[in-house]
Amino acid sequence: MLFAILRALSRAIRRDLGTFGGLKVNNFFFFVALLIYGALNSGLPPKSAYPFLLLLGLLLLFPLSADPLSRIPPDRLAVWPLDPAQRLVLRVASLALSPVLWLTVFLMLKTSPKLAMAFVALAIGAQVAIAFAGRLTRRRPRWHPVRFVPGLPGWLPEWLPGWLPVRTGELVRNNAREMLAVLDVYLALLLSLSGSLYRFLTPHPDAGAYPILAMLVALAMSTYTQGLFSLDGGQGATRYRLLPLAGWQILLAKDAAFLAILFLLTLPLSPLPGLTFGLTVLALGHFPSVLLRLPQRRWRFTAGRAWLGAAQVLIGFTLGFAESQTGAIYFLAAVAACAGSAAWCGRLWDRLR
Repeated sequence: MLFAILRALSRAIRRDLGTFGGLKVNNFFFFVALLIYGALNSGLPPKSAYPFLLLLGLLLLFPLSADPLSRIPPDRLAVWPLDPAQRLVLRVASLALSPVLWLTVFLMLKTSPKLAMAFVALAIGAQVAIAFAGRLTRRRPRWHPVRFVPGLPGWLPEWLPGWLPVRTGELVRNNAREMLAVLDVYLALLLSLSGSLYRFLTPHPDAGAYPILAMLVALAMSTYTQGLFSLDGGQGATRYRLLPLAGWQILLAKDAAFLAILFLLTLPLSPLPGLTFGLTVLALGHFPSVLLRLPQRRWRFTAGRAWLGAAQVLIGFTLGFAESQTGAIYFLAAVAACAGSAAWCGRLWDRLR
């Protein structure tokens, strides 16, 4: 039985790491890979990608360093007929399945033991922080960060077509809370903080860098737009279908949550290019969100379709740069494209209801 448990646990870990397959189809990872590829082809070291890889590594420490046995429900583990010696063997053997151990061995072989030990210390610190935060929020639920996400007041305006008396502000808050459960938002937050420090602490910052930094923030969040309904699950989709709302109104609530977070993160930098990028990726992301329902796990980077991600990156950067160089006409074009996409995909949602 012990061998069967370990085999199932290894399969679960491989499947879990497969969700980091989001790495190879996440728009930001796609962008970093292009930076490295371009640098290598030009004969230069890929130093331009090092800051992004550092941010990604810090965020990946939290899910990668989790205890492998935590993937087994505690109540199920407690009822398995294992004696203390078998449980000890299971605990020791599960450590060999930890991705942190693999990375530590790799670092020791490729670099130095000091770097490997520093990595292990960071992994342990990440798990201590997770455990402390989880215990604190269980004992003091009012301190849970998502409880501080405000809802938008009021109802849908009566002049909107298809108006029904539904409190859409709560839908926006629910979608904002869902976004805070994926790592893309925290990567965008780190980029926003880094850009803000550069802007306000550097003696002579380059003003031309602000739009680029804002678009990088939007890029970090862009893959989420391909799975706006992914974290809702089957039950969440059923609840949406029971609401007296049209499809475009549901998409409007999801877009509002995405754009509100994006606006706050790009506000210290250059909001309009960032929002232009965000509106563009939303216009393209509505279609897979409604038609494909890509699977997504919480506390992971979101995963999407590679070809669609490439289109989002290319068109988003094109319109974002054009807005920063020419004016708000491209921002308005992105607004129109997003609104048209929401209306079209809203009809598809209503047909599939």
